[in-house]
Order: sequence, then structure tokens, then C-alpha cells
Amino acid sequence: MKNPNYYHVDCGFFPTQIKLCFNNKDYQAILKDYGVDLKATALDVGIAETHLIPTTSVSGGIIVLVFDLNACGDDPVELAGYIGHEVVHCVGHIFELIGEEYENIGRETNAYLSQHLIKQITKGIQLEHARKRDRKIPKQKGERKQRTDIQVDKHSDGGSGQNNNPEQTI
Repeated sequence: MKNPNYYHVDCGFFPTQIKLCFNNKDYQAILKDYGVDLKATALDVGIAETHLIPTTSVSGGIIVLVFDLNACGDDPVELAGYIGHEVVHCVGHIFELIGEEYENIGRETNAYLSQHLIKQITKGIQLEHARKRDRKIPKQKGERKQRTDIQVDKHSDGGSGQNNNPEQTI
């Protein structure tokens, strides 16, 4: 089976499935993988979206965060804003799935969970950028990687590294 092009977002001890993807094709793969027969598309109107999808394969449902990285642009400040915005929705859905009122969660719980999710989503975005960058690098037949010789500074004792026998000073 081919590895999916979406990511699992860990939400700690909360019994919730959260997925992260970057286009409608991968959003549809998530729906298929979880047996969801739903006519829904991602990113029809927005740059980033958070979907709460009811499913029988996971208690209550799954949460899917979708980001159009091309539309998000290269500005890290803008991207941080999109991530933070979607995390607010995600945290609300997590508490909805476990039967808690969003207004009843403590500020620290909300802050720590949000921080944890933001880190995970940011890491997923970094991995996705790296994956796309690696796909763009053309691999030519017979191409060898050039060897780089690493030079080591030699110290006065003839060895590489720190002088292990320093002269004692009185």
C-alpha cells in the first residue's frame, strides 16, 4: 500500500483522530481511508479549513485540517496566522467530540493543547515543503554525488581535536 500523503496530528491523551493535508485529493483519501461516504470537498472557498467529519470507524468522528500552502504564501507571519486560526477551530472540535463545552475548558488546558497542535501542524508543513522540494530535484541517470572532503584542523600535538595533554601552568 502506498504511504498516504497526509499526516496524523497527535493530540495527547484526547481520544481524537486529527489529520493534516494540503489539497482536496489527499482530503478525499482521508475520507476513503476512514470509510466516510460524504460528498464534500476541501479548499473550495478558503486557504485553510478545519473539518469535523462524523464517522463510524472512529468514535465520534475525525478532524481534518487542510491548508493550501500555495495560497498561504511564503510569509511565515501569514502562515502562523492561518495555523493559529485553524487550531482554535480544532480545539473546539476536540472538546465537542469528547462532550465538553468549549467555554468550560480552562485557559491553561486550551493554551497547552493549542501550543502542542501548532507545533505539530508547523512540523507537518515543514515536512510537506521538504517533500515537495525533494520531488522537484531531478535525478539524472548515472549521476554521482560529488564527494566532499572534510578538513580537520590539526593542533600542535598532531591529533585532530582538542589537545588532551595540555601543559600545566604554575
